[in-house]
Order: sequence, then C-alpha cells, then structure tokens
Amino acid sequence: MRTRGVRPIRRGPRAATRANPYGLTNRELDVLKLLNEDLSDAEIAARLYITPKTAGHHVGAVLHKLGVHTRHEAARKLHHSDRR
Repeated sequence: MRTRGVRPIRRGPRAATRANPYGLTNRELDVLKLLNEDLSDAEIAARLYITPKTAGHHVGAVLHKLGVHTRHEAARKLHHSDRR
C-alpha cells in the first residue's frame, strides 16, 4: 500500500482533544456550552444539525469524561474552568 502512496491512518485522539484537560473533543465542547444554556437533547441537536439521539450520545460522553451525573454539574465544571 505504501508503494501506491497510501498514507497511514492516524490513531488516537486529535491534538485538540489531547490538549483539553478533560479529553473532550471539539464537538463535545460545543455540546457542553449548549448544556450550559440548559438546552434539551432535541434543542442541542437542532443547533448542531445532528439527530437528537446523536446529541444524547455526546451528552453522555461529556458527563462521563467530566465525571459528573447531571447536566447542571457539567455546566458548573464549564464555569469553573472558565475562571482559570
């Protein structure tokens, strides 16, 4: 494959994700900011042009990575990191 010019596929998180203290992707950061606005999955989906189910998956990933159980706790973490 190399002789045909096929480049290797990168593995692991992107640089922006690695730089985030919580390991959030850019899309997860977008979702977190919208959680701060107290939006539902459907409202987040409409803003980001994704399905509500996909928005729900992103919300779940954000909560997991932040180590919190609620959307409000996630929003508080966002405010806490903004003060630094």
